Amino acid sequence: MILEPEVLQSYWEKFTSDLDEWNIGEAVLSAQNISAGRVAQILTDRNYDLIIAFLEAADQKQAGKILSHFSSQMSAEILGEMNPDIGSKLIDDIPVDKAADIMQAMNAEKAGTLLGMINPNLESMIRELMRYEKGTVGSHMNTYFIAVKMGTTVQQTLIAIKDASHRIESKNYVYVVNGKGKPQGVISMKDLIRTEPSKVVDEIMVPNVVAVHATDDAIMASQLLQNRRFQMLPVLNEDDSIIGVLMADDAVEVLSMNMVDMFMHMGATSADESFYTPPLGSVKKRLPWMAGNVFLNLGAVAVIASFEATIEAVAALAIFLPMITDMGGNVGIQALSVSIRSIALGEARLNEYWRATRKEIIVGLCNGLALGVLFTVIAFIIQANLVLGLVAGAALACNVLIAGIVGGTLPFLIKRWGGDPAMMTGPVLTTITDITGVSIYLGLSTYFLTSLLAG
Repeated sequence: MILEPEVLQSYWEKFTSDLDEWNIGEAVLSAQNISAGRVAQILTDRNYDLIIAFLEAADQKQAGKILSHFSSQMSAEILGEMNPDIGSKLIDDIPVDKAADIMQAMNAEKAGTLLGMINPNLESMIRELMRYEKGTVGSHMNTYFIAVKMGTTVQQTLIAIKDASHRIESKNYVYVVNGKGKPQGVISMKDLIRTEPSKVVDEIMVPNVVAVHATDDAIMASQLLQNRRFQMLPVLNEDDSIIGVLMADDAVEVLSMNMVDMFMHMGATSADESFYTPPLGSVKKRLPWMAGNVFLNLGAVAVIASFEATIEAVAALAIFLPMITDMGGNVGIQALSVSIRSIALGEARLNEYWRATRKEIIVGLCNGLALGVLFTVIAFIIQANLVLGLVAGAALACNVLIAGIVGGTLPFLIKRWGGDPAMMTGPVLTTITDITGVSIYLGLSTYFLTSLLAG
């Protein structure tokens, strides 16, 4: 069935309308035409009473999928307020790794109650994942996968895949293990289908399986999976036996959260703060960084104070000062974002500092020249002073070049020195661009002061 955007939009509008009218029965029917992710997105803005009423009325499988698309904190709060008998059943249709995250975000007593009501095997798996430290591969792995022992025939393997649990997210690959559960090879579904059923898997498997350990860093493992373009990675325990898999979508989530983390540091916010953090808690996390930035910006204030006489002589200089410093900051953030993203995703190596420098010099020269000319024309039109326009344009061009180089290369240097590039680069970058922008602009203005006064 082909769905046009207009048709999908009509489904979304019908679902939203049913929710607005608290017509739960109709909303459940409308939701059947919408993806679980989209339903969750629409429900996120609703109050918990409505969400709970909808989930309790919906099909269990559908409700579980929808619940898994909420944030772990939100899912925990909703499950905590739901009827435990219904909530415990929904856990069965939530991916195990997500269920573990939800249980960790929930009140310990309520989590214990729900876990005690579900299938013992599922409870054991969830508790097993909960014991791994946050940020490790084990805390993100899926414990449902397909593995067969060496000597198994292709026909037996295909039957095992057909009868496998619905919780297995991907049946495209099968791992071949020895008697101790250690992976010896991997086979794709495509190769299985093309092979004579009587053959054993040992003959067609790809040996030398790339794997990670449950205690490994999740970010590094996710980068490995992405760089190798795998759909999943086997996860091993301390005995090198396979106990789970890291899925591609979980790796993307790990890397995405890492990038969010890094950009939060850039904005001088805390990675521990979320939407659910109490107001006073947010104040405690943000205020120290803001106070630190005040002292960093004193450098720019000191530079401006040293050119007080120049500003008094040509008051019009103050008009363009904010734009020059802001443009430097904006350009620096662009370059900074690209560099931090490349480092976070493993696209760039730390020894590529000079390559980043050369790139930013070329980009800075081109952008600086174009923006400098544009700003010269704008400044001349506003003030009808050609010298002022040239000074402002030249200062903007120089600051754009410097900001690009600093923003594009500083993360590599800080990372090589063992620091956090996201946390340290943001404040340093804005301070440097402010100081350089002010210094160049007012320095040139002072040098050409006579011409400015004559203009």
